[in-house]
Amino acid sequence: MTDLVLKQLRFEQARLDLQAERLRSRQRGMSAASPAANTVAKQIREAQAQADSYALLIEKAEEMR
Repeated sequence: MTDLVLKQLRFEQARLDLQAERLRSRQRGMSAASPAANTVAKQIREAQAQADSYALLIEKAEEMR
C-alpha cells in the first residue's frame, strides 16, 4: 500500500478513537441506568470496534511493505 493509503487509514483510526473518547466523556455525565446511556455505550462499542478494525488493517499493510 502507498504511504497515502496508510495515512488515510491512520487518520480514520484516530478519528474513530476520538469519537469513542468523546462519547465516553458524554456518558460520564449520564445516569448509568438511563436508556440514553445504553445508546451511548452501544455507540462507543461500535466506534471502538471500527477503530480496532482499522488498527488491524494498518498492521497488515505495514507487514506487506
